[in-house]
Amino acid sequence: MERPSTRVLVVDDDPQFRSLVTELLVDKGFDARPAGDARTALELAADRSFRVAVLDLVMPEMGGIELAERIKQVSPDTQVLILTGQGDMGSAIDGLRHGVYDFLQKGEMDIPRLTRAVTEAGERARLTQENRELLIRLQESNRLLKALHDVAAGIAGEPHLDRVLARLITAAKILCHASSGRVLLFGRTHGDELMIEAGAGEGADAVRGARLHPDEGIATLAAAENQAIVVPRPREHPRYSHRCDDLPAPRPGMICAPLRQGAVYGAVCVAGPAEGEFGVEDRDLLAILARQAAVGIDNALNHERSINFFTHTSDILVSFLENMDIFYPGHSRAVAALADMLTRRLGMTDDERRHVHFAALLHDIGKVLVDPAVLKAETMTEEGRRAMQEHPALGMQLLKPISLWEDVLPLIHAHHERWDGKGYPRGLKGEDIPVGARVIALVDAFDAMTRNTPHGTHRTAEQGLAEVEAFAGTQFDPKMVRMFVAEYRARGHQIPPG
Repeated sequence: MERPSTRVLVVDDDPQFRSLVTELLVDKGFDARPAGDARTALELAADRSFRVAVLDLVMPEMGGIELAERIKQVSPDTQVLILTGQGDMGSAIDGLRHGVYDFLQKGEMDIPRLTRAVTEAGERARLTQENRELLIRLQESNRLLKALHDVAAGIAGEPHLDRVLARLITAAKILCHASSGRVLLFGRTHGDELMIEAGAGEGADAVRGARLHPDEGIATLAAAENQAIVVPRPREHPRYSHRCDDLPAPRPGMICAPLRQGAVYGAVCVAGPAEGEFGVEDRDLLAILARQAAVGIDNALNHERSINFFTHTSDILVSFLENMDIFYPGHSRAVAALADMLTRRLGMTDDERRHVHFAALLHDIGKVLVDPAVLKAETMTEEGRRAMQEHPALGMQLLKPISLWEDVLPLIHAHHERWDGKGYPRGLKGEDIPVGARVIALVDAFDAMTRNTPHGTHRTAEQGLAEVEAFAGTQFDPKMVRMFVAEYRARGHQIPPG
């Protein structure tokens, strides 16, 4: 595609040929300017407005290769085409080493080839210039580049929506040198209106829940068109809405960039440039940040939906289990609370702790597949004991179809394994037992022995702690026992009663 705005410098010591090439390029829509010698060419090139220079290879005073190198020094983005009548391959190779874009034969002047070469060189110059300007903009401060990298990595790995939004606002203001910022997530109502469902930044709390008409708001315009917008004077914009665009700032100017990924539909906006006005570079930086952030927001929303699914489904299953296992009301939730206490002491990650929490909550869920008569029997027979020992495998079988629980299943399956290898169902030993299963085994036993049931002897909390200490290294992981005993004595009073 021809670009009328592309400026081309034509340098040749032959006036007739110089005029011919210049006129051909002008006819093709280029802004072509002639120069008869190297000095004039360098003076014209110094303003860096020429994207392409078409040079004769052999000229008095200075040849095309040397001139190409000098032009590159004063205008690095200018792309050079060499015209020669010599057909010298060595000159061509030498020219390529000096950054010459292409090498064309004078004697076989192919107008379409020349036009195509100038067009392609102009496009390359344009892209080179844009990349250079963006790079210079980023390199003005290492802080900006580091902020963009760090926030992208932080957002991508952050599972909590509120933290993702907070990181986004902080990074947006730093990158664009803005005094204020806000991120808004929109949801559609039953009609055509949009509702602000979530937000962060200046004034976000005040506008959350507001309903907007389809044609109201600069932020909603950016989201709808999926394009970043620079607005020098927001209040004069026809789409301005005080409900979503009113950002306090000492200087006028606002940028809104879309957040569009999966179920995410919203915008991040910054206002108040530190000096001057927001420019294309600011807009592009915010657009890049917004694209990366939208992925992180979508991940966080999916994570929250998963947690909600875990929570609600677990509550239903645990309630169902407690209606069947009448001697252990509150046991599952108490085990989960004790597991939370121990995993915090162990320094496990948030994801690891979450997996252990849900596994602890559901560790006995396999009992819903055990004969109810066994669960309600006050005296446990040998046959009943064997049936009860099936519940870890039955629990894994019950939950296996739900792929979201794949990290929880091994912990449920192994929560009756023993440190000495004498547990069930697989007889795992020591470090072969998953860490989360070792946690659950310990706190499950402690809670069971310290609650009133027909099964076993009821112990006080101190007696229960002494009991698990007695079985450290045989039934339980000895390191975990030490940590659990210390943590329970320090914080056990904070555990809600089961």
